[in-house]
Amino acid sequence: MSQRYAEGTLNQRDNNRTQLFGDVNRFNSETERPSSPYTKNASFDYSQSSLAQLESQSEEQVGQMKQKVQALKNLSLKMGDEIRGSNHTLNDLNNSFHNASNKLKGTFNNMIVMAKKSKIGIKTWLIIFLVIGLLFFWVWIT
Repeated sequence: MSQRYAEGTLNQRDNNRTQLFGDVNRFNSETERPSSPYTKNASFDYSQSSLAQLESQSEEQVGQMKQKVQALKNLSLKMGDEIRGSNHTLNDLNNSFHNASNKLKGTFNNMIVMAKKSKIGIKTWLIIFLVIGLLFFWVWIT
């Protein structure tokens, strides 16, 4: 670690990192450098043909963007319809489970009333139903 930060190299650039951007000294003068949109002495071609060409390209790109936005709008509307349909289905499923739960509670209450009226206890009835359930399960497997 002491070799990494040897005295005299602490504030110098790493040559390997500089190589990522190519040779920095490859341009000898300002005229050889590539043009930049931010240079003050740049000359642009403002002829009518180039402006018309740029305008047509712009119109074409705007048309493409309108098509893409329209496709996204249609997709989002279809997704909204699908979500509303799914919510309706889930509400129906919730109601069905609620009704089934009420029926099972009623059946269990009726079974408790039946067990109280007979001389056999609830635990005995549960064991009988468990044995019958296991018998059905065994027949179903084999």
